[in-house]
Amino acid sequence: MTQIQTAVGIGATFQRMIDEGEVAVIEREVDSVHEVAGIFMKLDGLQYTPAVLFQNVKGYTMPVGGTLFSERSRVKRLLGMPEEDIAFKRAFLAAMEKRVDPVVVSDGPCQEVVHTEGFDALGFVPSIQASLDDGGKYFQAAVVSKDPETGARNMGVYRNMILDHNRTVINIRPEAHIGMHFRKAKERNAPFPVALVFGMDAENYLASVTKLPFGRDEFTLAGALKGEPVELVQCKTVDLEVPASANIVIEGVVEPPYDEEREGPWPEFLKYLSIPQRKPIFRITGVTHCAQPMSYNIVPGTKENYNIRISNDVAFYQYVKSIEPTFVVDAALTRGSAHWHHGILQLKKDTPDREGQQIQVALAAFGFSVYLESLTLVDEDVDIYDMDAIDWAVTTRCNPKEQVHILPEAKTHRNNPIAGVRSLIPGDSVVKAKMITDATIPWKYKTIKQEGVPPLFMRARFQETPLEEYLSPEDFKRWVD
Repeated sequence: MTQIQTAVGIGATFQRMIDEGEVAVIEREVDSVHEVAGIFMKLDGLQYTPAVLFQNVKGYTMPVGGTLFSERSRVKRLLGMPEEDIAFKRAFLAAMEKRVDPVVVSDGPCQEVVHTEGFDALGFVPSIQASLDDGGKYFQAAVVSKDPETGARNMGVYRNMILDHNRTVINIRPEAHIGMHFRKAKERNAPFPVALVFGMDAENYLASVTKLPFGRDEFTLAGALKGEPVELVQCKTVDLEVPASANIVIEGVVEPPYDEEREGPWPEFLKYLSIPQRKPIFRITGVTHCAQPMSYNIVPGTKENYNIRISNDVAFYQYVKSIEPTFVVDAALTRGSAHWHHGILQLKKDTPDREGQQIQVALAAFGFSVYLESLTLVDEDVDIYDMDAIDWAVTTRCNPKEQVHILPEAKTHRNNPIAGVRSLIPGDSVVKAKMITDATIPWKYKTIKQEGVPPLFMRARFQETPLEEYLSPEDFKRWVD
């Protein structure tokens, strides 16, 4: 059985998954230009995607992992949380409310080897060129920064396009928390320290992409998910703290006069190539790593890219549930919209005075995020995690003339090309109309009754027939168990 050489961070998680038969190990040499991402995409198309471990990536000395978070069920197991969706959301929310502060320690595995002079970070740490049309090779790292005013930490996943001479172009978005930190640094004309972190524990990765209030330290959530404080160490060349159990840390600064370079294209979470932009240059000042490091890469637009954001569903559920807790049963963001742009609300319209309340809740739900563009409303008997069921509800319970509502244009994400293309038109804004599709049964139709006939809109019912009583043990195990 394959043994991971490093037992820290993501390496320890991969060893556990190998022991459980959840990892595809690829021993032949693979190229980081197109080939690694091509394998990611093939695995992503499987009904159940294993984690993958590349033992031999051309030009690099360390293994590279991926697709660990590709399955929603595996993410829940990694966190030790319930499988059932609402129970999982409640458990995750409890962790978000608990908060476990990190502790700073004097040393850790991520600094077993330290390079501050004469190093080539870009030649050492594996990067990938994903699509055939990328602007270059990329890191998809967890990025740690600090608020120059308050000192509050932030961690999020932001891409870096490789340049040369220990420089990258870092995709700092103004609306992201790192963008708010960077704006404060620019106002002070001060260097902006940044750390790129690779190969962290699963809890740190999931915390890094969780929607938290500005100023809330993601490591407090990671600690709650782990059930113990996250240990941090002080970086060697910049004033930042990073996870002690990480495999690799790249330290550096974005500094005045904040020179920029073209960044992109790169495949985005909606499966389109990004629109190239000019972004700031990040200068690398040091690299630290454990004795036998393992790197990790994520390709946008994959199941992993969506399921690692499983907390988006949690945050959306919490937001909408708070609007009307007795009316909202459940809420989720669809995988096809990258768990951002399309939301589903499951509602309990059980009395006549509830009619119309579904629109009130939907209007308020748009306040969750500027990325949210459309909402589909369904009754409590519709499985909101099954797009076939959503399609069925829209087809059979929605009269578009009366139940589809188009709202005025409002801000959205430029990575949605139907809106983002407008950024290329001088004077235009990245906006898009919002839409509500009400696929709940209108109350006036629920009250129509026919003598001797079941209620309208009720599914056909069938006799319960346990298959284990009809199939041979061999066939039951093969087809059902």
